[in-house]
Formats: sequence, structure tokens, C-alpha cells
Amino acid sequence: MTMDALVYWLGTSEEEIHFIDAIISSYDGMAAVRRDFRIVDGCALYKVFVSPGMEDEFLEVMVRLKEKANITALIREEADDAVSDTPN
Repeated sequence: MTMDALVYWLGTSEEEIHFIDAIISSYDGMAAVRRDFRIVDGCALYKVFVSPGMEDEFLEVMVRLKEKANITALIREEADDAVSDTPN
């Protein structure tokens, strides 16, 4: 049985997502930042796919990144709470 990647939504600015993407990309195979985003309550949330088995490492990196980058939210998408493509 294979696990699918976990999906997180990362709240930050367009400028910061490039910095965050560069840091996350340096950890081979941990996660992939997408330029897909949603606006929720005025905040841009960028989609991040986290590789199976790498969630703890990803969260540790995010804690350190919050010290340097403007990260306003980090939300794990649950299968039954997926961020919708259509506004509510």
C-alpha cells in the first residue's frame, strides 16, 4: 500500500514563497511547493505537497523558517476538509 503525499496550505506573500520554496527544495524529496494558491480571509495560501514519511521533518523546517520568513498560516488539508476551488 502506498501513501499519497500530504497537502499543506502555507500562508505567506508572493515574495516570500520564492524564499520558502528555495529552502524546502534544498531538502531532497521532502516536499514540493506549488504556485497554486487560494485567497482565504484576505490571505494567500500556497499549496505544498509533503512526501509520505517526511511530515515531521517538514514541520521542523517550517518552525525554523517562521523565524526568518513571513508565514501567517500552516494548515494541513484533511481529505474531508479540502480547500475548495470555489469560494464560499
